[in-house]
Amino acid sequence: MLELILLPQKLAADKALPHVLHYDAWLTAGGCQLIALAGCIFKMLAPPIITPGRKHRADAEKRRMLCCATLVANFIVTTLSPVQYAGLAVPMRNGKRTRYDRKDFNADALRLVIEEFENAGLVSVEGAVFKERRTVVAPTSRFRQLVAAHGVSVADIHHLEGRETIELWAGSRRSGHKTPVDYMDCREADTMRAQMAEINGVLNNASILLDGQQAGPVHLVRKYRVDQLGEAPRFDRHGRLYGGFWEDLPKEQRHLLTIDGEPVVDLDFASMFIQLAYCRQGLQPPSGDLYAIPGLEEHRKAVKSLMVSLFFRNAEARRLPAGSKEALPSGWSMERFKAAAAALHPAIAHLFDTNVGFELMALESEVLVGILMDLASKGVAALPMHDGIMVAASHKELAVETMQDVSARKVGRSLPVVEKPIQRLPEITPPYGALGLAQRVTALI
Repeated sequence: MLELILLPQKLAADKALPHVLHYDAWLTAGGCQLIALAGCIFKMLAPPIITPGRKHRADAEKRRMLCCATLVANFIVTTLSPVQYAGLAVPMRNGKRTRYDRKDFNADALRLVIEEFENAGLVSVEGAVFKERRTVVAPTSRFRQLVAAHGVSVADIHHLEGRETIELWAGSRRSGHKTPVDYMDCREADTMRAQMAEINGVLNNASILLDGQQAGPVHLVRKYRVDQLGEAPRFDRHGRLYGGFWEDLPKEQRHLLTIDGEPVVDLDFASMFIQLAYCRQGLQPPSGDLYAIPGLEEHRKAVKSLMVSLFFRNAEARRLPAGSKEALPSGWSMERFKAAAAALHPAIAHLFDTNVGFELMALESEVLVGILMDLASKGVAALPMHDGIMVAASHKELAVETMQDVSARKVGRSLPVVEKPIQRLPEITPPYGALGLAQRVTALI
């Protein structure tokens, strides 16, 4: 049986897995080839054992078929997507059904069908690690052979309607353990849901390719949070958008992205978190680099991470976060860093240790959604990156203007926009020049 495996925290960390695709219960077979493949695989699965003389229940059989089609569609993404996922992360825990669950099958049916896939030699399964990762299922060579024999492509995958796009989670940021909150519908959530439908619609109508290949349907969700279960639902903390395959794409692979045949440009708000903290106070930040702490000029990445972390604490910061000490020069403690940050930004230093970060993040997401909506109204697809966007190169000027206009409308002043350079892999001469992404990267290792 597939079940949770409890491991010590250190061992669990040592067993961290490579990049995985998160299971989407709303993916299913759409094209004729994929429907045929799902039907072929379902016939290969050994049905559950029942009492002799009895028939399999029709509703149970239907649930198994739905699970099979959904799993096959998810495995097609892991198999054919140019993103190159190591496997499929699947939630296996039973719980009270919520607005986030697909109604026509449950975790029990899903677990059963995955076991049938494993018994048929179609997948391998690595068990979950408590509070660390979900069960990870990876297609085997036998599954890949069936995919090739049926001529299936990512274009055959269909995304069903009904998946929630406005999620609310409760839990500790420090522990990383989160629980979905089953909230009641309200006008605020309905408005945001309509916005997400428009954004997802524009993205799915555009041709978004990685290395000339489709990566699957796009379904972005917006995630909010409360500190703990039982709190009144609220949508003013966090709010960032997740679900785009490009969000976790290594920077050196972004040059392989195209939108409607064009290469992308990467546009970002400069020092946005600090900018938003000043906007919250109705103030202008000082000129120059807002992360330029004297003595740490050569450690900007560490400074940025540490300074942002000061807004996500609800108690006085006394120790450097794990890994930060090694990233700073000798002699730097949290006390020294915090004093230097306060000296650089005295006007917002009182926001440190107040846990205001999630509110700033929600404001950031409001700006981003406004930008995506404005561009969508002009038929322009933009790929969100939390505090920036990627757009087709021909839309660069329009995107910059939109970012400045929307930020002025949302926070009271136009925020500075910068174009981030897109890294490129070195040119490779033939015979490697015609190879795909995986082979090109392998050739460079």
